[in-house]
Formats: sequence, structure tokens, C-alpha cells
Amino acid sequence: MEYYPDIFYDTSVLSKNQFKKLLIEAKELSFNWWVDDQPTWVRRTIEMPFKSVINIFHKTTRKNLHLTFIYRRGYENWDQFLEIGFSTISRKSINGDIFLWIDVNTEHKDYLLKKYFNIISTL
Repeated sequence: MEYYPDIFYDTSVLSKNQFKKLLIEAKELSFNWWVDDQPTWVRRTIEMPFKSVINIFHKTTRKNLHLTFIYRRGYENWDQFLEIGFSTISRKSINGDIFLWIDVNTEHKDYLLKKYFNIISTL
């Protein structure tokens, strides 16, 4: 069984506003999304409206955000997908950090890469 490593795209090429637009569009295209928080050492899934998540993103400085766009590939018999999201870094004012996870089918990969990263995928 062949393993295909994940591909991590460089989110530093996007402005915070571009990434916010990507998050909103990815959520519309997603088959699954959720939010975790980390008030202590352990993360937990929480209920939070997407609008509230975007509001936290908007209010957090770029240097206090970790942005991700990953093509999750895994083994050849696994379902491949895009994982798009962010986490806050040391937001003590909300009792810990939050993590947004958005899963998108790979049928949207070329479209999103071209639109936001100006990349034409070869995979």
C-alpha cells in the first residue's frame, strides 16, 4: 500500500483578508467543519456559530494566528481531502485558543489553489 504525504501550502503569501475570504468560501464548499477550544491542556469540540469564529479571526492579530491549507492524502485507499482552518495563539482573553477545521472535497482543490494561491495543481 502506497503512502502519499500531505501537502502543506504556504499561507504566508495570503493577506489576512484573503484568508478570511478563503475560510468563508471553504465553509460554503465543505462537507464537514467544527471548532475546538483549548481552555486547559486538552482540546475539546465546542458549538460555536461560524460568524462568531470569523469574528474571533477578525479581531486576532495576524501574528497571533496560525493559518493552514493542507491537502490530506494519506494511503492510497484513504479518502483525500483539503483541510483549511486556523488556530489562535495564546488568546488568554477567551480562556484559551480556538481551532477551526474545515474539510473540503478534493474536487474543489484546483479552483481554490488557483483563486487564492495562483497555483495550478499538478497532483
